Amino acid sequence: STTSSNASKEEEALNPHRMVLQNFQNVQYFGEFEIGGQKVTGIFDTGSFELLVRSTRCSGCAHPTTPYDRSLSTTYVKNGTVAQHVFGSGPCVSLKGYEDVAVGPMLSKKQCFWEIIQHQIQALDHAKFAAIVGIGPNFAYGNNDSTLLMNFGVEEFSICLQKPSGSDGFLTWGAVAKQQAKERDYASARVIGKHHWVARMHNVSYKAPTGAHLENVPCMGNGCAAIIDSGTSLIAAPGPALMQLSAQLEPIKEDCSNLHELPTLHFNIDGTDFTLPPEAYVMRVTGAVMEADSIWDILFFKPKLRRVNMCLPAFMQIDMNSQHGPVWILGMPFFRYYHTIFDRTRERMYFALAGEDCKPLPFKNNGTHASSKEALLAVRAQPMGPTSVEIESIVPPTLSEQIDSKDRSIDL
Repeated sequence: STTSSNASKEEEALNPHRMVLQNFQNVQYFGEFEIGGQKVTGIFDTGSFELLVRSTRCSGCAHPTTPYDRSLSTTYVKNGTVAQHVFGSGPCVSLKGYEDVAVGPMLSKKQCFWEIIQHQIQALDHAKFAAIVGIGPNFAYGNNDSTLLMNFGVEEFSICLQKPSGSDGFLTWGAVAKQQAKERDYASARVIGKHHWVARMHNVSYKAPTGAHLENVPCMGNGCAAIIDSGTSLIAAPGPALMQLSAQLEPIKEDCSNLHELPTLHFNIDGTDFTLPPEAYVMRVTGAVMEADSIWDILFFKPKLRRVNMCLPAFMQIDMNSQHGPVWILGMPFFRYYHTIFDRTRERMYFALAGEDCKPLPFKNNGTHASSKEALLAVRAQPMGPTSVEIESIVPPTLSEQIDSKDRSIDL
């Protein structure tokens, strides 16, 4: 029967490949993969859908890590199409081709990819990664070339980052839980975007998630579009929303000495209340006093005086609209507290609490959502200080290649 066949497929799928994502400065998590037999490092990015690799063809590029070299490959197939990808951090000119790509035991032959031949993505000049590996849910815009996920036959994967500063993260290709367990123990959200892992979000506030104050908080009413994005270093939100939030927050002391007095951040994703503690939305900036203004411009809350080891809110500004409302990006801080499953077949995301070693802990108790207090106790079970970050290494959103510059809107 179909049911037993689905069950047996699910049993087979529970043999996932767990890949370590190495941590650089808590703002870049990268893994190794092979392209044309060459080992290359990449960020595995749920906010994009194509494979872009820094190439030896890029004569003007800085190459802090090994780039891809087609002359060393016996499997490279030329296409020749040149395209410009406009990322949040700058434009990038790329050349289309086909190549064999392997991650762990998985192999995709003649995988469509783009060689970066020119770019203005500041983070790439000193990044620990040479590739952006898009793992969005569907085809790229106007492109019928199968994505890496499609060619690997991966319908489901999960991402979690460990909380302690400097700790690695994990990307698991394949199912980590049976469907019955996901429905029982995990919170879930419907994916409302065609191209991105995006869900509806409401009522972002530092105060409790009920009451009259919700009449004037970000994402009230029709709500916002929240992209769950493993490739973005911080949380990104519209400027007006961040102004609203800052009005609710006591100033964060430069030495982080009032971290324990700061409130919890509350938000609702597709009907479920989530929380993030101050450790998630406060960062300690290290070694950045002399950095250029353009690097500091990435931050929404800019200090009047720049000092080493100063604490700031971990927010970036992104003023972008969509067919589902203003766009927010829940980046790496979210994955330190929520082990997230991305399910292409069911078009859903599932969230567990992230335990030690990224072990998924039940978000629900006995089939009902854990109370905010219980959930908060679980996510704060490993008390940490603020996350230390190096400002020049922050990766801005990579998903904005389809922004209509006239009205700053994106088709999600």
